[in-house]
Amino acid sequence: MSFSGRLNGKIAIVTGSGQGIGRGIAQLFAKEGAKVVVVDMNEAGAKETADLIQKAGGEAMPIRANVLNPAEVKAFVGQVVAKYGRVNILHNNVGGWQKEAHDTVVDDDEKEWDRLISLNLKSTFLVTHEVVPYMIKQGGGAIVNTITINAFLTQPGTAAYSAAKAGAFQFTRATALDLAKHNIRVNGIAPGEIETPLWIATYNNFPGADKIKASVLARIPLGRFGTPEDVAFTALWLASDEARYITGQIITVDGGITAGVYP
Repeated sequence: MSFSGRLNGKIAIVTGSGQGIGRGIAQLFAKEGAKVVVVDMNEAGAKETADLIQKAGGEAMPIRANVLNPAEVKAFVGQVVAKYGRVNILHNNVGGWQKEAHDTVVDDDEKEWDRLISLNLKSTFLVTHEVVPYMIKQGGGAIVNTITINAFLTQPGTAAYSAAKAGAFQFTRATALDLAKHNIRVNGIAPGEIETPLWIATYNNFPGADKIKASVLARIPLGRFGTPEDVAFTALWLASDEARYITGQIITVDGGITAGVYP
């Protein structure tokens, strides 16, 4: 795969990029010329992603931050602007679910409900809230949110997670309308079954994991599970100037699983 420098000169923040989809996005952004700010609550993961980028010849700045802590969000965004002077791209990728799949209206207590809603929805608001004023001042920018297909095709045991992702879906569209006048584009990506550490741990947690994965795989028209790179290429396009007339859209990256009943 050749790279064309589509993000040359851009400053990109990618949250939740210490592993999985976020790491894939951060690496591809860097390969395409962006200076990437790798944000993750796991300091070791953030540093590992940054090291991988630097060893490949890119530039990365690892930051350990809890994106649910407004003070920490404000501090790291300020740190980025102090160093680079701007933020051209924000990819809100932080999120997660219960690998035990006990996220139901019966099993969740209020604390767990709030945790999942905050992790998958409030985090996107908090980081966007801090970044947008800088984008307005500089005359524009691009925001991409990781949403997942649970926003519109949910599963048992994912009540709060799916509700939060549905909220992120509409937050993306509403924010796109609000920020269009500032030349800030806001789009989302809805990944399907993507092989990440959390995804693998979730399926391995179930009895008969291989049988369950085979059943899921049979419903994917393209015949394979996705990779972080599959999501990253979509994020790259949405973040680049090639998508300059695209805003308020949610692109599904799922191998066709939501296209209809299959086979």
